[in-house]
Amino acid sequence: MPIKRKLPVAKTDEIQPGKAKGFRFGFREGIAYNDNGTLKAYVNFCTHAGGPLSLVSPTTFKCRWHEAEFDPATGERRCGQAPEGTRLTPIELVTEGEQILAILELKDEFE
Repeated sequence: MPIKRKLPVAKTDEIQPGKAKGFRFGFREGIAYNDNGTLKAYVNFCTHAGGPLSLVSPTTFKCRWHEAEFDPATGERRCGQAPEGTRLTPIELVTEGEQILAILELKDEFE
């Protein structure tokens, strides 16, 4: 049975619409984005070569290594060296009180 862990991302009012915030997600980094009041999060890992992403405008994540672009609202690749039809890996978010948490699911070693 998988083990689920909750990891802090931000306070509920910390990420304004059209803005993003990086956070630690297990052994990787995550990136949370406020899509007009709906928070979304992805593993911060370009589908081309694993480079880190930055929010360069309210509507574009760009890979810092090879400049592939992704839609922060959907995670879909728009252009660049990332393979066509790929998308960023989503991360499940939950809100508890004033805190936004990411859900990290770990496989049980004994399964």
